[in-house]
Amino acid sequence: MINFIITPDYVEAFLGTCEGLSFICTSLIALRFIILFLSIANFIFCFWTGLDSAENLSILFLAVLHFSLNFYMISHYYYSRSIKCLPLGWRETYKQYFSIFLPFEFKKMLSFAEIVKHSNKSPLELVKKDSEFEYLSFVIDGGASITLENGKEVASLKKGDWISEFSFITGDKTSANVISKDIYAISWSKSKLQKIKDRKPELFEKLNSLIAKNLCYKLVRSNKK
Repeated sequence: MINFIITPDYVEAFLGTCEGLSFICTSLIALRFIILFLSIANFIFCFWTGLDSAENLSILFLAVLHFSLNFYMISHYYYSRSIKCLPLGWRETYKQYFSIFLPFEFKKMLSFAEIVKHSNKSPLELVKKDSEFEYLSFVIDGGASITLENGKEVASLKKGDWISEFSFITGDKTSANVISKDIYAISWSKSKLQKIKDRKPELFEKLNSLIAKNLCYKLVRSNKK
């Protein structure tokens, strides 16, 4: 009969083997959790065997370092995917219209955008007919009017609608004028949209999907009139 006694050498070898095998894991967040638990195990191991050797002090230092770094990265991972990472003023807009993005992705989209605020009797020209595509805008509050050359209103835009989305998708010139006396909107310039496409193609694809969905909604809304 073999008597197996758990000794510090066996425990150290076991923890080292687990740490080596952990790198087989393909999920980064899962790997961070494994390293977190191994850091706690190494921390306990050091106090169990004593801190009278340089080797144990080194293991303890690395355990504290690995625990701190991975705890921070895990916290950041979940915080960035929580709506709490967004400023209070943007949370409702995100929940209603931009939930196709993860919260941190929407925050990134905002970093590329400009905010348009206008409240005046004199109308603000947002889009000029037969001009090249310059801005893609989203109405957060207020509204806008789509007009022809004679100034006649042919359609209205309200909260939740996009402006210049047809030109953005097709690349064609604008087909009508868009003016507003009272609007609060997010706006992305053509150059900023190109940067999103180049640097964050996954966000650009989500933006296209969001606009396509809105276009379908507009078609249904116009057919009901």
